[in-house]
Amino acid sequence: MATNLEHTVSFPFSTDRLWQLVTDERYWRDLLAAINGDKGVLESFEHNGDTVTVVCKQVVPEDKLPSIVTKVRSGDLVIPRRSVLRRDGADITGDLAASVEGAPAKINGTQVSSGDPASTKYNAAVEVGIPFVGGKIEKAIAEQLGALLDAERDATIDWEAGNR
Repeated sequence: MATNLEHTVSFPFSTDRLWQLVTDERYWRDLLAAINGDKGVLESFEHNGDTVTVVCKQVVPEDKLPSIVTKVRSGDLVIPRRSVLRRDGADITGDLAASVEGAPAKINGTQVSSGDPASTKYNAAVEVGIPFVGGKIEKAIAEQLGALLDAERDATIDWEAGNR
């Protein structure tokens, strides 16, 4: 059984400005560096008309993981992540997918950005295929994902302010 996550972040600028940011490869490189230092890697970036596809790897250091996770799997978590964002009229819609290397964990979801000022609503399902403790790990991952989305929003606001 998956754990569902609903999370919303807000920005002090328009959805049009947010689209300008997410279509800039430098934004993604800088975002990963701000969130993940030298451990985050932008593996590919493609902007084709009204679609942006971003493939990256992020790392969560072991010392930042909840104990329920480190009891099951030691070491840093390497998280391959793929986002496909589309300009849909005045909105930005997207699909996101992530997994954890070496663990039966995956995240699949959608996002919608709209408004002026913009807000982005995420809906995701977190699944961990480990008997008995999977649900607890799913909840921990969902909490960490919410914190990550907040950190990405903060880094995006900072980046936008420095790149006007």
